[in-house]
Amino acid sequence: MNHQLSLLSLALFIPGLADSLPVVLLVADATTVNIWKTINLTIFLVFLYVVLRKPISAFFQERFKTIRASLEHAAQEKAAASARLSEIDARLNKVDAEIAGIRTQAEAEAVAEGERIATQAKQDAEKLRIMAAREIESAKNTALAELQQFTAAKSVELAEQIIRRELTTDDDSRLFNRMTQEIQKATQATK
Repeated sequence: MNHQLSLLSLALFIPGLADSLPVVLLVADATTVNIWKTINLTIFLVFLYVVLRKPISAFFQERFKTIRASLEHAAQEKAAASARLSEIDARLNKVDAEIAGIRTQAEAEAVAEGERIATQAKQDAEKLRIMAAREIESAKNTALAELQQFTAAKSVELAEQIIRRELTTDDDSRLFNRMTQEIQKATQATK
């Protein structure tokens, strides 16, 4: 009986061995077998607890630390993303103001450029007017000089025609004599 009891104890400690025990051992009372299975299970669980408590505890602590670090990293990334989102929102809000500022500046520059062009056009027109007045004055002076030359030439020509028409041979000889006398006086005065 002791031998059977030790086999029964061994069978309870090693799972699956109870199923392979000879039919002789199974004759025992079903209640006794259940008690021994319960004791076997309890001892097995206590053994597992004692042996695996530290490694499992360390594993779960490491796992807990890893999960916590991951959550903290995710929170930091979320905060950074929120900050970037706020910055981008602020930039987008400033874009409208910048566009309005650029538009205002462009309009002011366009007005200033228009005024500069108008002023430049007035100055250019004044320069052209002055140049035209000078050219007109120059053309007038040239025309007057040409007219004076023409008038003088025509006067001489007319005077020559009048003199030839009204000059007689007596007048011609008298003029000739007077000219020769004047030349002689001028020659004597130079000697």
